[in-house]
Amino acid sequence: MGLEKGYQRNINQKFSIHIAENNKKEELQQILELNVNVHGESVRDYINHIFLNHLRKEDVLFLYIKDSNSNKIVSSISLMPLEWRFGSINIPVCEMGFVGTIEKYRGKELIVELNKLYELIMAEKGYIISVIRGIPYYYRKLGYEFAIPLDHRMFLSLSKIPQDDLEFLKIRKANIDDIDLITNKYKQYYEDFFISNIFDKDCYISKFFNDNYNEFKASTYIIETGGKSIVYFTFGKSYDNKGYDIKTSHMNRECGIKILQFTKEITSIENPDQVDLAVREDTNLAELIDELGGTTYDTYGWQIKVPNLKLYLETIKPILENRIHNSNFQGLTQDLRISNYKTTFILSFNNGQISSIKIEKGYPKEQSCDLQIPGSFLFKLILGDRSFEEINYIIKDAKIKHESREIINVLFPKENSYPDTYY
Repeated sequence: MGLEKGYQRNINQKFSIHIAENNKKEELQQILELNVNVHGESVRDYINHIFLNHLRKEDVLFLYIKDSNSNKIVSSISLMPLEWRFGSINIPVCEMGFVGTIEKYRGKELIVELNKLYELIMAEKGYIISVIRGIPYYYRKLGYEFAIPLDHRMFLSLSKIPQDDLEFLKIRKANIDDIDLITNKYKQYYEDFFISNIFDKDCYISKFFNDNYNEFKASTYIIETGGKSIVYFTFGKSYDNKGYDIKTSHMNRECGIKILQFTKEITSIENPDQVDLAVREDTNLAELIDELGGTTYDTYGWQIKVPNLKLYLETIKPILENRIHNSNFQGLTQDLRISNYKTTFILSFNNGQISSIKIEKGYPKEQSCDLQIPGSFLFKLILGDRSFEEINYIIKDAKIKHESREIINVLFPKENSYPDTYY
């Protein structure tokens, strides 16, 4: 049997591993209760919604391990499909979500076993990258690395929010007639990022008009002036329930102040001194908060794994060739050797085109590679999250040949990314 819904096999005499089916209510109920047990009651409606209404429901897979003696599900993860744009190329991505093991079964490497099945599914179905928004450190054991910004937290004193009279700006709840404005504003904002989402109209509707079933229970609002809609923003609780998550399109300073005044009205009763805001760091709103004396106190990131780096490099080959074409290295003809200290990837350039990508296993010979970055830290460079210099500042066994530094910087520049989910 292929790696489809209904798949199952024994791991040993005590445990079996499964891919849940769509139509077994008892099976899905057990998965739901396990997640509520592990993550709290707050996830119940969200997971139920994904079971029933996810835009790509047929592609969402729940993997679980069952105790053969008790016939109870004791550990599970989900695989949820995404599609992200990397420059000019669309890449199939999957998110590992709802990871949990009942407490008495922890320490038995059940998540490791589920991850093996997860990565087999990735290979069979063509997913190139896996991402997770999970807890710190744990997922490093599965080969993940923080490589794309996710959460940027700021404190702002409510007293520092300007009291400008902005009555000419009106805020109202968005409705379905605003979908074209939201779609256009979203695309205009995200087109400047290296990695971002690919959404169709149904995705926009699901993301912006599902107040009860998005990850922050966020509502979408429109700012109008003179009866004309000019900006949208979403407003909801942060994932940890400590503050407020605000996502915006491009806006001017006045609209930013209007949003902060709106925030003050809602939050001043809870905390008359300051508000905790999750606001993307490279937005106009974050710049305004910083200008007003706001302080960044925490940042977090997507955790990323690229199980087959050769496949990823082959997929982004046109991007790499285009970067060379638009640089001083037009007509480049040489082999470039990139290593994570376990595998060396040999990019053979011929007149600026990559003619082949080969691999060599094992620790590289001394001075044989143009670039060496240990393990999953290499993801930070090839995904544009950090420059080599930034990585080397912390990781001293990140090495680069002096004569190759400029080529590497051309091929893998640091770039802003802002990918998201369907919710």
